[in-house]
Amino acid sequence: MPGALRGDERAFALLISGVHGMDHFLKRVFPPLIPVWGVAFGYPLWKLGLLMGVRSFGSAVGQAPMGELSDRYDRRLLLPAGIALAGLGILLFAVLPGMGSGVAVATVAGVALDSRFLLMLGAMFAVGLGSSAVHPTGYPLISANVDESRKGTVLGMWGSASKFGDGLAPAAVGGLLLALAWDRILVLFGVAGVAYAALLFVALGSFEIRPAGRRAATDDGGAADGTAGGLRSLWRRDRRAYAYPLLAVAAHFVVQIMAATAVTVFLPEFITSVYGYSVSVFGVELTPESTASFYFSALLLVAGVGQLGTGRLVDARDSRKVLVAYLAVAAAVLAALAVGAFSPLALLAVLVLLGLSLYGMNPARDSLVSEIAPPELEGRAFGYVWTGALLASSAAPALVGYLGDVAGLRTVFLALAAAVVLSGVPVALLLSDCVYGGEATPDGKAASVD
Repeated sequence: MPGALRGDERAFALLISGVHGMDHFLKRVFPPLIPVWGVAFGYPLWKLGLLMGVRSFGSAVGQAPMGELSDRYDRRLLLPAGIALAGLGILLFAVLPGMGSGVAVATVAGVALDSRFLLMLGAMFAVGLGSSAVHPTGYPLISANVDESRKGTVLGMWGSASKFGDGLAPAAVGGLLLALAWDRILVLFGVAGVAYAALLFVALGSFEIRPAGRRAATDDGGAADGTAGGLRSLWRRDRRAYAYPLLAVAAHFVVQIMAATAVTVFLPEFITSVYGYSVSVFGVELTPESTASFYFSALLLVAGVGQLGTGRLVDARDSRKVLVAYLAVAAAVLAALAVGAFSPLALLAVLVLLGLSLYGMNPARDSLVSEIAPPELEGRAFGYVWTGALLASSAAPALVGYLGDVAGLRTVFLALAAAVVLSGVPVALLLSDCVYGGEATPDGKAASVD
C-alpha cells in the first residue's frame, strides 16, 4: 500500500483540493437560482438553460488554450487569475441585469434577445472561462509537488473536494435566500471568489509552480521554452507510448463524461417520475421532488468520500484495471435502475453504489492521463481532453432529453448503461501492448520499443 503524504505534500494537497472545491462551489451557486430568475425576468426555461450552457461552453473553449499557457508560464499566475475571473463574472452577473432592458435588441433564428439577457450571457461566459484554468493547471501542479507513488491519494482528495463543493453550494444558496435577495447573494460569492484568488496567489508561492520544461531548462542552464515540440511531436515518438494511449483516453473521457452529465441532469427527474417516493421525516412529509433531491445529494456526498478511497487504490493498483472495474459496476447499476423496482432503502443503496462507481472513478481516470502525458505536455493534454469532453457533453442533455420524451426515462438509463460500457472499450484497449507500450506503462514497468 502507498505511504503517507509528507508534511509539505499534505499542505499542498489541502491547498489544491480547496481550489477544486471552490471552483465547483462557484459553478453550482447558479442552478438553485433558476426558479428565482424565472419569476424575476419572465424568461422561459430554455433561456435559463442557455445561461447554464454558455457557462459550460466558456469552460470548454478555454481549457485547450489554458493548457498551452500552463505548459509555458508559472501556474501561480494562471490559476488565481482564473478563480478571480470566475468571481468577477459572478459579480457582473449580479449587477448587469439592472443595467439592461427587457426590450429586444437582436434577433437570432427568429428569437428576440434583449440587452439584459445578452449581458447575462456575457457574464456567464466569463465565469466559465475563469473556471477553465483549474484543470489544465491543477493536474500538472499535483504532478510537480507530489511524489508519483502518492499522487493517486492527492487526486482522490482533489476529486472529493469537487463533490463537496457541488453539494454545499445549493445548501448555502438555499439558506441565504431566507435573508438576502439573489443578486446580493451573488455579490457575496463573487467577492469571496476574488478574495480567495488573492490568498491562493500568496499560498502558491511556497510550492513548485514552474512548468516541467522550464524547471529542466533552469536546472540545465538552457533555454526555458518547455514546449518539447508540442503535442504534435508525440506522433514522431513511439506512438504506443503517448499518441495512441492519449487518443484512447480522450475517447473514454468524451463518452464517459457525456454519460455522467446526462445522469446528473436527469437522475432527480428519473427518481421522481419512476419511483415518486414520499418520505416522512420527524413528522414532516417530503414530496417526491424533495425526496429525489435528498437521494441525489446523498449520491454526491458518497462520491466525494469514495474518491478518497479510489485515490489510495490507484496508488497501489494499475489505474487502467481500477477504471475498467469501476465502469463495469457503474454500467451494471445503471442497467439495474433501468429495469428494476426498488424499495426506498434499496433505492438509496443502489444510488450509493452508483455514486461510488460512476462518480468515484475520477481519480483513476485522471491518474491515467497524468501517467500517459509527458510532464512537459501535461497541461496541454488535460486541456485538450477536457475541451473535447465538455464540448461533447454540452449536447448530451438535449439529446438524452429527446430520447426520454420519445422512449421514456427507463430506456434512457438503459442507453446510458450501454454508453458507460462503450467508454470502457478504449480503456480496456490500453491493457494491450499493441496500443499502450513503448517507453512506459502505468504499472511502472518499461516496455520494449520497436
